[in-house]
Formats: sequence, structure tokens, C-alpha cells
Amino acid sequence: MSGENNEVTVNAVDENDNTVKVDIADDSVPAEELTFKNKLRQRGLFSHYFVACVFIFVFSLIVYVMARLSPAFAEFWSRYPAYWIKLVLSKITGIFSFSVAELLLISMPVLMIYYLVASLRASNNEKEPYIFYKWLLPLVCVVLIILSCFFSAFSPGYFRYGLDKNLSIIREEVSGRELFDTAVRISDEMEALIDDVNFGYGQSSVMPYDYNELSDKINAAFKKYAEKTDYIDSFASNPKPIALSELFTYTHISGVYTFMTSEANININYPDFIIPYTMAHEMAHQRGIAREDEANFVAFLVCMESDDAYIRYSGYSNMLDYLTDALYSADRELYSEFNSNHYPKEMRSEFSAYSAFFKKYSNSKASAVTKTVNDAFLKSQQQKAGTKSYGLVVDLTVAYYKNR
Repeated sequence: MSGENNEVTVNAVDENDNTVKVDIADDSVPAEELTFKNKLRQRGLFSHYFVACVFIFVFSLIVYVMARLSPAFAEFWSRYPAYWIKLVLSKITGIFSFSVAELLLISMPVLMIYYLVASLRASNNEKEPYIFYKWLLPLVCVVLIILSCFFSAFSPGYFRYGLDKNLSIIREEVSGRELFDTAVRISDEMEALIDDVNFGYGQSSVMPYDYNELSDKINAAFKKYAEKTDYIDSFASNPKPIALSELFTYTHISGVYTFMTSEANININYPDFIIPYTMAHEMAHQRGIAREDEANFVAFLVCMESDDAYIRYSGYSNMLDYLTDALYSADRELYSEFNSNHYPKEMRSEFSAYSAFFKKYSNSKASAVTKTVNDAFLKSQQQKAGTKSYGLVVDLTVAYYKNR
């Protein structure tokens, strides 16, 4: 408020001591004469936008605490209120063909420097002692809204019922023999469609359409899958290709879901067979499946619903990779048997080409940092296995094939 206005408002006159009671209405009054309430008002803490942000944050925090305490509440919240929050955010950011989250991340250093310089200049040029707070509050509000999005729209998904309960399957520790049998079944199913997949360009497979057509096909597969279940719903969304995918590959991340913009972001620098499965995985997060192993399995199920051979191939090949990694750790003898008698020759070529592609990115420092951060984050959300939880998808896969 400008210091030029020195008006006061008379509220009442005390007949005993004739003292006039006033509400101070400007910032020029010396600080020692202000009441505590007026000090807060001068700092902007009673402004409508700040009060609204605080209210939203507190409400979201209550939702988060309740979700951690009650799987039933977390299940309800993930299926309904959180679904609508993510849908609205997705529709807003879906207007743009580029990733809003990536743009914000890239521009963040510039915006922070500009904001810091502007606030310092304003503080130096103004006489009012509380101008600093007026510049600080918008930044605080941005942080509160980001945290509110996480607490209300995404995090409850970590505490909802497990996918095994929602799929009515029994999940338990699996043996090497069970991993072997499941890997053989998936290999056999893959063999039925492998002739429809084109291999070239260094023996890796080639996706027979562009990114936008893939997006349409995954959306269609998701809709088809969601119609068969009650624990997940679907909506048309626009998964965003990461503009700096080449640099992003050094983090070893093939895709990321950003909860504050509800965008599924896809690293398009990875080989073709990774991209459909990754897109389905990130879109599973977008639809309320927070746990990484469960998002992996939903991605597999969605790929299986597609009418497109290459998308199903992507689901099979990625799942087979998880199964053989687990089998190698569980039983080397059975792994050798599978490798000798059941491993599709096309998959040998695929993963050989993948190894050659990944060699330049394998020992990056960025990947070590992102893995540490992701591991800590997942553990903070009661995912005790941390980044190893991605591989726990094999438990769900074995249980699912047993059930079939």
C-alpha cells in the first residue's frame, strides 16, 4: 500500500477516557504503533490469494495424512477426486504440444534470477519495511500449490489397495521355476506376432508409425483396458515428447510423470521398442497408479489390449527383460536353459543393439544423482524397495499368469 494515504477510520469513542479507537489503514504508520494483526496485514498474510493457497494446502495435507492412514480412503480418493484433478490439469496442459513441465524446468534458473533481482531492486527503492514480504508471498504460494498438487492428486495413489487386490490375484514371493515358466509363456506368445515386426537399422526393431499415431494407439488401448476394470478409468491425453531427450538419457530415465502439470513426458531418444511401453507406464501414473511395479504391470496389460502388433511386442519385450533379469538372480541354471532354448532370436538382436546404444550413457554422474533422489522419494512414500520396486513387477506377472 502506498505511504501517501494517511486516512484512519473512527470505530467508536470510549466515554470514560475519550480515547478514539481506529483501524490503521496504511503502511506509513511506524511499526511500533501497529498491532500484531496489522503487522500481518502489511506483510500480505491476509491477502485473498495467500489465504486461498494456505487453505488449499491445509486441505491437501489432511487428504495426504488420511490416505497414509487408510487404504480404503486412499482407494476412494485415487479413483474419484484425484482422477478429476488430474484430468482437469491434463486437459489444461494438453492444449500445448510441448511439455509445460519441461519448459518450466528449463526456464526455472532464469525466472528465479529475474525474480530475485526484481525483488531486491523493489526492496531498495521502497521505503516501506514490508515490501520484501510482498515479493516473497507469491513464491510461497507457488510452492504451496505444487505441494497441494502432490498431496491431493498423486501421492494418495501410493497408499491405495494393491493391484493384486484390485485384480483379484494372489501376489506372493516367486520361485525360479515360476519365473522360468512365465518367461516361457510370454516368449511363446511373442513368437506368434514377431513376424509382423520389422527389424532393421542395426538389428533393432522399427516402429512403423510416428509419435502422434503411437499416442492415439496407446490412448485407444487404455480406453479398451479401462472398460474391463473398475479400479482405473481413462481419458484422452497428450503424452509429451521431451525436447531435450538426448541430454535426458544421461539420467537413465525413459519417461517421467509430472504431477503438477499432469503430463506424461516421454524420452524419445530411446530405441523404438522402449517407447510404447514407457508411454503406457507414464499414462498409468496419470490415471492413478502411483507405485512403479504396478505402473509397469498396467503398462503391460494396456499394451496387450492394443490391436497393434508393435505395441504388443513392446509390452512383451520389456516384460521379458524384467523376467529374465529376475530369473538370472534366482536360478542361473534355469536362466541358461531359457537363454538356450526359449529366448527369441529377434530379442537377442534387439537387446544387443540396445546395449550398443546405451554404452555412451551408462556411466553418467547424472544417473547416479537421479537414482539416489528417486530411491529416497519412493521410500518416503512407503515403497520400501525404492528404485528396486520397478523390478517387483515380476511378482504381479507370475501371479497374473497363474490366475489365467
